[in-house]
Amino acid sequence: MLPFDRRTGHIWYDGSLVEWSEATLHVLSHGLHYASSIFEGIRIYRGEPFLLSHHLDRLAASARILDFTLEYDREVLHKAARDVVERAGITEGYLRVNAWRGSEIIQTAALHTSVHTTLAAWELPAGYYAATDALDKGIRLVTGRYRRPSPAYAPVKSKAAGNYMIGTVSKNEALRAGYDDALLLDDRGNFVEATGAHLFFTKDGVLHTPTTRCTIDGITRAAVLALAAHQGVEVVVGDLPPAFAQEADGAFLCGTACEILPVAEIDGHGYEVRGNTLLHSLVTGYRGLVDGSGDVEVPNAWAPAP
Repeated sequence: MLPFDRRTGHIWYDGSLVEWSEATLHVLSHGLHYASSIFEGIRIYRGEPFLLSHHLDRLAASARILDFTLEYDREVLHKAARDVVERAGITEGYLRVNAWRGSEIIQTAALHTSVHTTLAAWELPAGYYAATDALDKGIRLVTGRYRRPSPAYAPVKSKAAGNYMIGTVSKNEALRAGYDDALLLDDRGNFVEATGAHLFFTKDGVLHTPTTRCTIDGITRAAVLALAAHQGVEVVVGDLPPAFAQEADGAFLCGTACEILPVAEIDGHGYEVRGNTLLHSLVTGYRGLVDGSGDVEVPNAWAPAP
């Protein structure tokens, strides 16, 4: 894959479209040194950023949690997102939005730094998140050694860059061990999520998923829950200890990048992917959402109060 700093095109940077190679920041930026940086990843389907309002509203919420305010309102960022996608000529791809504190000061406190925002879009190659046959065969997961912190110890509800450090280390270790991703536990030893996607289990026709006490509330997770409600599927949200992986008859991950991705194995325990009718009905329903043929509304829990 071509490194991102060698690509061509245009990136929306603080209000203007600039050449890809010119979208840079100083090495003494607060966001780089102290992780005062947030982001959103948005899928592009048929030339449209999917659930764009949900993502931009969550971006603003993440900024508030990290104690800064975005310089641009949602209307400006809506237009910027569509301008970037249209300029790139992308019909199926990915849009990344970033916001971070600037370089006015390098110390822990940062009350008076500037806040910068960028939007960039690119096409997603086959196998970007998982092998091209993963939808049929599923992926293999292993429990990572690090845990997600308690909400009393970290701003876990912000989609902050710093919160993904544990995920990067954990997924690197999983890949080296021959797995596709790592599962993370919470501070109490229960399942939380994978390194960048939410976790669901199926058991006797019922969906089970961990609480989001120690992590962000996922937008694709909200879509899965809406689909389940539409299809009349019972959903149980609660603490799931690692032993539950052996009680379940199936599992899958969901997220913007991976969509709905079947799991074939967790810590050596295998699942039948092709025969899981509940999983496949949700995959079908999700495809209907993204191609515009579905009639399920995904709640926007991050929308500003009227």
